[in-house]
Amino acid sequence: MKILANLQNISLSFGDKILFDQTGFDIKEYEKIGLIGLNGKGKSTLFKIISDSVQPDSSSPPFIYDRKKNLTTLLIPQELDVKNVEISSIERFYLNFYPLLLSINKKLQTIEDQMVSEPEKIEELIDKQAKCLEEFEHNDGWIIEQSYQNYLKKFDLTDEELDIEKLSGGEKRKIALSIGLSAPHDLILWDEPTNHLDIETIEKFEDELKGKQNTFIMISHDRYILSTICDKIIHINRGKIEKFNGNYLDYISFQEEAEKERQGQLTKLKNTHRRELAWMRQGIKARGTRSKKRVEGFNNLESGIQNLKDMKKKKLDLNLAHSNRKTKELLHLKDAKFSYERKPIFKDTNLTLYKGDRVALIGKNGSGKSTFIGVLLKELSLDSGDLKTIDALKVNYFSQNRKALDENKTPFEIIGDGQDMIHLPDGNAIHINSYLDKFLFTSSEIRRPISTLSGGERNRLQLALFMKESADLWIFDEPTNDLDIETIETLENSLIEYKQAVIIVSHDRAFLDKVTTKSWILKNKTIEEFHGNYSDNADFLEEDQVETVKNAPTETVKEKKVGISNKEKILLESIEKDIEKKEIIIEKLQSEASQFDFSSMDESRTLEYKKLESKITKSESDLDSLMLKWEELSQKV
Repeated sequence: MKILANLQNISLSFGDKILFDQTGFDIKEYEKIGLIGLNGKGKSTLFKIISDSVQPDSSSPPFIYDRKKNLTTLLIPQELDVKNVEISSIERFYLNFYPLLLSINKKLQTIEDQMVSEPEKIEELIDKQAKCLEEFEHNDGWIIEQSYQNYLKKFDLTDEELDIEKLSGGEKRKIALSIGLSAPHDLILWDEPTNHLDIETIEKFEDELKGKQNTFIMISHDRYILSTICDKIIHINRGKIEKFNGNYLDYISFQEEAEKERQGQLTKLKNTHRRELAWMRQGIKARGTRSKKRVEGFNNLESGIQNLKDMKKKKLDLNLAHSNRKTKELLHLKDAKFSYERKPIFKDTNLTLYKGDRVALIGKNGSGKSTFIGVLLKELSLDSGDLKTIDALKVNYFSQNRKALDENKTPFEIIGDGQDMIHLPDGNAIHINSYLDKFLFTSSEIRRPISTLSGGERNRLQLALFMKESADLWIFDEPTNDLDIETIETLENSLIEYKQAVIIVSHDRAFLDKVTTKSWILKNKTIEEFHGNYSDNADFLEEDQVETVKNAPTETVKEKKVGISNKEKILLESIEKDIEKKEIIIEKLQSEASQFDFSSMDESRTLEYKKLESKITKSESDLDSLMLKWEELSQKV
């Protein structure tokens, strides 16, 4: 593949905060790259460097940005600027991202105004208009506009005359998706494109990305997209950019193996260090006979141990405080109905929440999830039906609209509220520095004004603030927005271990799959309960399938018992042998795949790996077919 751009010797610091330290990477044609790393460590800044809006620090050797001639790059930001724009109507909002087309559009608007005010110049103005329209077409204006408007319709934005400032966060994201997907640029930079979107829209976006030919780099915490769409991962880690050929799941496997290897090296070094330390502590007599080389070796050992310790990834330490409530049933909704401004949100709803339930609340944007939470919090009253809760039910709500943080205060001041120590629900006290260290804040960041923190760092601070309390029920509304993957995975593990009740509204399918055990699906003006996580119930999210389930006859149909013939018995035995053979083949192929070192893959090895991966996929598909046939025959037996 051709190299579109090569960035070398990137160095950038803000005060004592080092984002990049003499690092770099290259971008090849048609690559679909996932960009990951802790929040506040330079992901968005790297995008600005690529798009020339930020220049790295002077360094030796100097920064080099070698790129394809006339490389075109488009950055789709995490938040659209809807105030400082020339055009605010949805229909032509895309023009704000195309300075030349915007300029031509302005000329056309002026000409049209003159046609009304100066009719005597109509022929001259028609000639000018024709030239402008020709210039617009020459620069692919009509093609881009048509594609953009088609995507608006695909994402259900049909009223194109609306002012963009009046739209919800999710609707603005759909416009951003439409701009990025319709762009003809060589390189698209997506900054958290799936934030504020419902799962249905995210899946549409994924389908469109699969068919795109332009190269992209995507900052995302959505592990589904990183694993199914991306074919390369770049990881900003301690000022360096680590490159990996493969998707996110491959990268995680590689990291786990690397961590095991580091741990083994660390154990060996520690054992050697213990022996050498005993030698170094020998008495005066022995010191005179020490070799200089052995002393240097001892110092190198200490340095090596420290380096390996530094390479160990520091993890967020979250701890949801348990209430001591013993009651099993926390709340119960019976025949519940609620409308907002005469618009029905849900009706005929019967739900029970028990201690230990981890519930995914699923529905399209605008279906009423936040309203339903308002009912559970008793901020809104039911039209009819009952909501019964245990006495003094304590609910902690991590809202999608995070509580505003005072920009002038520091994390130390926000968390401590004037005190050096925090008193936790379990009765223990901890110093603020130690508490914030659990949320990956360094000593320098603790004392910095909140105005200097990134969106993700602020979200981590919100978590720190939120988790000072205990509760019977925790409600998380889009908890993964703006969080990096490391923080999300730690939050997942904390919720899995938590013994109280949790309700989660999220578009993050991997998060819902790992954490939840029950789903409340808000659709067709009611809320239905299904056991299992998101993937278990994905079929029910399709309207026709939900209706089929709801309208299914209650009568049990007696199945006619069918015996198995001799021919089918022979076929069943044959299939069982084929299954065994296929499983052996898959095991062998997977063993071959595990031998690849993804940290040093050239194009030849990458192609070899992809062929092997294709064989594995084909063999697994064949095995699935055999298993289905085996199950069908086994049921007859």
